[in-house]
Amino acid sequence: MLSQMMMGAALSAAVATTAAAQTASSATAPARPGASSATRSPIWYEATLGGSGMRLTCDFCQPARDVGPSATFALGGYGSDRVRLGVELGLWTYGNEEVREHLRSAGVVAHLVPNPRRGLYLIGGFGWSGYRAGEFTYDAPRVTVGAGWDIPAGGKFVVGNVITLDAAAFATLRTDEITVLQNVGLSVVRAAVKIRRK
Repeated sequence: MLSQMMMGAALSAAVATTAAAQTASSATAPARPGASSATRSPIWYEATLGGSGMRLTCDFCQPARDVGPSATFALGGYGSDRVRLGVELGLWTYGNEEVREHLRSAGVVAHLVPNPRRGLYLIGGFGWSGYRAGEFTYDAPRVTVGAGWDIPAGGKFVVGNVITLDAAAFATLRTDEITVLQNVGLSVVRAAVKIRRK
């Protein structure tokens, strides 16, 4: 897990450096008609709050998803008027009478805007997911895909919704450092509302 966290930190630093360089170069270029770079901050941040359905996939795992509250926070810069780059942290939890489950995630994220004049954007990313339920632990790299919609909220803020799928595979479920199951998958479907400062 430590090596995965170090890899995530290195990737985050690389993305932040690239975003800063691209932002600086775009700031010195002449603004195009209708470009939003003249009015936006060089840094954006976003928070989401909603619900997520989590499921472990294995020969003995239950097929139903555990649905609980989730939240994320992202911070980053602009690659261009059509690309936002950043780092994202996420939390999810679900409890029943026997045990409470927790999921933490961290990684890099990119928002691709096909048309800056419209609110739709595509989401992609990769990073790490860490699952805990009592004595059981699961840590794995994961990928994220999804989409979002921006609605102007006045000033430099937008609101909207987000739908994403996080997926990890071929990892090991452990308890007290003992292997319980191998080749376990994990998927999370998230639907949330968000607010972002552009």
